[in-house]
Amino acid sequence: MKKITNRLGILILTFSVMSLSPLRGQDLLMDYIYGGVDDAEMLLQAYLEPFANILGSDLNAGWYNTARTHKLGGLDVMATVSVARAPSSMATFDASMLNLNGQFTSGSPTTAPTVTGNVEDRPTLVYSQDITLPDGSTQTVEVASFTLPNGAGVDFFPLPMAQLTVGLPLGFDVSARFVPMVQLGDYGEIGLWGVGGKHSISQWIPGIRELGFLDIAAQGGYTKVNSSVNVSVEPMPGWIDPEVTSDFHNQYVVQEVQGWTVNLIASQTFSVLTIYEGIGYASSMATIRMDGDYPVPMPVSEGEDIGEITYEIMVNPVDLSFQNMNNLRLNIGARIKLGVFMIHYDFTRTLYSTHTAGIGFTFR
Repeated sequence: MKKITNRLGILILTFSVMSLSPLRGQDLLMDYIYGGVDDAEMLLQAYLEPFANILGSDLNAGWYNTARTHKLGGLDVMATVSVARAPSSMATFDASMLNLNGQFTSGSPTTAPTVTGNVEDRPTLVYSQDITLPDGSTQTVEVASFTLPNGAGVDFFPLPMAQLTVGLPLGFDVSARFVPMVQLGDYGEIGLWGVGGKHSISQWIPGIRELGFLDIAAQGGYTKVNSSVNVSVEPMPGWIDPEVTSDFHNQYVVQEVQGWTVNLIASQTFSVLTIYEGIGYASSMATIRMDGDYPVPMPVSEGEDIGEITYEIMVNPVDLSFQNMNNLRLNIGARIKLGVFMIHYDFTRTLYSTHTAGIGFTFR
């Protein structure tokens, strides 16, 4: 099991690095933080929200492939992959609606790509600040100017998971998901864990339990994924160093996404084939942090260097949380069981459509 979860962790992190490739370079985070913390938070949320929604949809998928619960001590060992896709409407956002402190340059578009989009002609923002000169006059100093980064152009994300389910007394199942924190080179690390449960309702309904092929159950689950990506954000050439400096080698972007779901599920078993359906509720929450020391530019307001650009060091400048999704969840799928071996596939319709496929062994 440890080898399986380690390999799954490496696969998850590989997909994360591919999907968030702009996050690794200076073009994304250096530019955002140059505009100040408030704008960096708004732009990061708008940029990463589709990816957080994709991840939230993946986390809530793959919990079940039948409504039938195990006998006491029965178990399933499963490996699944869930793939959620963002709609085309989430490929861009209107930066002019964010109430940014920066100003768009003349002729600049205001439509910017999210991490799932790809736009060649992107908005350019300029940040300026007025300073008072020794003679009492006012001078406007340009502090920063940058073009918003492009997206990765990837609107889906495959999330593999290992899951163990064990049968308990009175028609209860308990499930656990776990992939340990795995590091991939110098890019970062990722891991996840989750717990869930299922209870047979049909056992308490006279008539249904005698049918044999029909099962009804209530199910719920919670999953959390933690990831961090190494970044490098340094002062621009020509900036004047403040009295306190940093080597800026402790910078990470940390993203945590939590997903939880509750469902009423039914399944119909005919020999080796099981058809299952579910209706329920799904929600997810994302937290994005910029950990470490970051340079935020500002003009020198006095002394012989007045009007030049220096910077202040902001420690852990960004820490924001937002709800990704809060939606009805509809699910339909099929499972084939040959002895102890089984495979399954299902489709889930919630905020983002999600496909899940799994393979494993069951001992009921």
